[in-house]
Amino acid sequence: MLIIQRNGTTPLIVTVTELTTIPNPSYLFEFVHEQSFKEYRCVLNNISTATPRFDEFVLIDGVDVTFDYNGYYIYNIYEQQSPGNLDPDLAVSLVETGRAEVIEIDSPSHEYDSPIYFNIYE
Repeated sequence: MLIIQRNGTTPLIVTVTELTTIPNPSYLFEFVHEQSFKEYRCVLNNISTATPRFDEFVLIDGVDVTFDYNGYYIYNIYEQQSPGNLDPDLAVSLVETGRAEVIEIDSPSHEYDSPIYFNIYE
């Protein structure tokens, strides 16, 4: 499962090279929210130096794609020739599918300590 940080930068480690059939592909990422079925798509560059073992991509929420909801998504990764295509029907083939969770990192809480006074009235 991929864990994606909302409003932040997330490295995504997947294995897409093993099923890739075209030279120098671009990879189309599609995320489908499991409750609303809203689709989000983006093309990311493979930055891995160890592609026989794994592939690494960097997803920046708010730049590459903007998720409206926290929660669970189904992701699909397609290989394609075009670096600008966002239509899965025009991609060459599906190379990986799985589940992702978009989470929001908790912000620091603001807690105030006030002294406790015990008054005894007689």
